[in-house]
Amino acid sequence: MNAAAAVGAALGAAALFAVGTALQYRAATFAGPSSARSSTVLRRVVGSPAWLVGTALLGVGLGFHAYALHQGSLSLVQPLLITGVLFTLPASRFAGGPRIRLTDMLWAGLLVAGLAVFLVTSTPTSQGSAAVDWFPATAIAVVAVLCVSVCLLVARKSRGAVTATVLGVAAGIGLAGSAALIKVCTDLATKGLGVLVSSWQLYVMAVVGLSSVGISQLAYRAGPMTASIPAINTVNPVASVFLGWAAFDDTFRVSPGALALEAVSLTAVLASTLVLSRRSAVRHGGVARDEAMADGESTTVAGQPPNTKAG
Repeated sequence: MNAAAAVGAALGAAALFAVGTALQYRAATFAGPSSARSSTVLRRVVGSPAWLVGTALLGVGLGFHAYALHQGSLSLVQPLLITGVLFTLPASRFAGGPRIRLTDMLWAGLLVAGLAVFLVTSTPTSQGSAAVDWFPATAIAVVAVLCVSVCLLVARKSRGAVTATVLGVAAGIGLAGSAALIKVCTDLATKGLGVLVSSWQLYVMAVVGLSSVGISQLAYRAGPMTASIPAINTVNPVASVFLGWAAFDDTFRVSPGALALEAVSLTAVLASTLVLSRRSAVRHGGVARDEAMADGESTTVAGQPPNTKAG
């Protein structure tokens, strides 16, 4: 394992995921009103240049992510993906969004500082391996499936921001699980392509990963990004750190001083992530809304009814 390589690859993946997700959201936003037929919306989304570029960036980002997980522990790599919210700030500005405010920079500074303190303080005293402790892993998988099922049931009975939030939570849980499976599969790949292809983990990873991406897309369409993105960005790393500890035997410093620093820094990271995620989501939604109105299109932006202005 190479922690430096894992950090670099994870940061690269975070940047690619942030830009790719933003492009896919814009493509979905301009696909048409929520009343349009699903097949029509799907054709428009898939045929959009923005969606194609976004998908390509996500694919490259997935490669970076897999390499990072192969080189580092789950509890190191996944929290670093939080930095994706930092990359959405310049990305939204480049796309024609509003200027980055001083408060945005302050929250970004808090995120970086909190993440640095958390990673330095809580760095595993011994690196976990891709060898999984299957008893806790199985128990976690059962609980995760139950949690995702509950989220989907709640989403069916809710609407707007509530639906987007619970779907975001479900997607975050699924993405954490798929990251764990990616780590296992990269280890199997080092033993030979035949070993990987003949393993059940590869196909479970594909199902979990595609399902998680599908749920996240539903979350984007169900309500404002200010509800879905923060939920995904916070649940994913927290669940991943827990998975790293329970299933991959990552061990952490547990002295009173270390635990206090870890709690404070993690709180700062999650708080700044929530704020920056909401602000970046507002930027993307605002840009899409303005362009849609200028083109005279009828579209649903950030969970608002077609052809209406923000309140």
